[in-house]
Amino acid sequence: MKAARIAIRSAAPLAGGERAPREVEHFARYSPSPLSIKQFLDFGSTNACEKTSFSFLRHELPVRLANILKEIDFLPSRLLSTPSVQLVKSWYVESLMELVEFRDKKSDDHKVLSNFIDAIVKVRNRHHDVVPTMAQGVLEYRDSSKMDPFINQNIQYFLDRFYMNRISIRMLINQHTLIFDNNNNVGNPKHIGCIDPCCDVVDLVHDAFQSAQMLCDQYYFASPDLKLTQVNGKAAGQPIHIVYVPSHLFHMLFELFKVCVCNYETFIFRLHIYVCVSSSICSALFLLFCLMPWTPLEVRSGIEI
Repeated sequence: MKAARIAIRSAAPLAGGERAPREVEHFARYSPSPLSIKQFLDFGSTNACEKTSFSFLRHELPVRLANILKEIDFLPSRLLSTPSVQLVKSWYVESLMELVEFRDKKSDDHKVLSNFIDAIVKVRNRHHDVVPTMAQGVLEYRDSSKMDPFINQNIQYFLDRFYMNRISIRMLINQHTLIFDNNNNVGNPKHIGCIDPCCDVVDLVHDAFQSAQMLCDQYYFASPDLKLTQVNGKAAGQPIHIVYVPSHLFHMLFELFKVCVCNYETFIFRLHIYVCVSSSICSALFLLFCLMPWTPLEVRSGIEI
């Protein structure tokens, strides 16, 4: 966050000059291509072609950047004019203009492919502080003006779309770099990019809970226990595995656990987790969080994948 504040003070005018708005308008005409995990798996597991991925991403990434830039411009003027939001916007414009440089490059040139990997890694690193910087912008807006419930609802709607857009961009970049960057490949050899075809749900539950438990111990000097029940309706008695991005599931679990364990001081002494998978054709994984309090009250929250 400190680095983001320093960047705000030293931020230059929006990159790209007069050309940037034209490129934003051009790419914003297109809609982002919907992609499923199955499509990622099919492409990455059977003769993945770097040329094909390059040809797709040099168009798809600018489209996603341009679409969210158009939405940023529709924010309330007092929010849009905050230094933090202007900094975030400048990052997106700069990334868009860097990727546009590959629009007419030949996909059969190995130097071009290598430079493209360097460029998207640079984009990913540039956007590292997007979340706290955008949050800082919202705080600046709230401090400078009276809040309106209707406007707040619209801002929350934008933020949901903005962060989903960021996740999708990082997912595309990570898939390409993990599969094709042979010089700096630190991925798990059992994964296809960042996707684990055999993700162990229970292991992730334990890891996420231990991380949240550590925070609870630091603040309250105590934390609730964990009881985990696993029910596999497809293969009784067998561990539950799913095709998923482990880092995404870990983050969701960790955030839920933080909410749960922060109530430790008031009434919770045990957190009971049910990990269930149905036996139906359209099977779904359910994680049911049952908070076991000192009183007879039970509070449940769940997540479906």
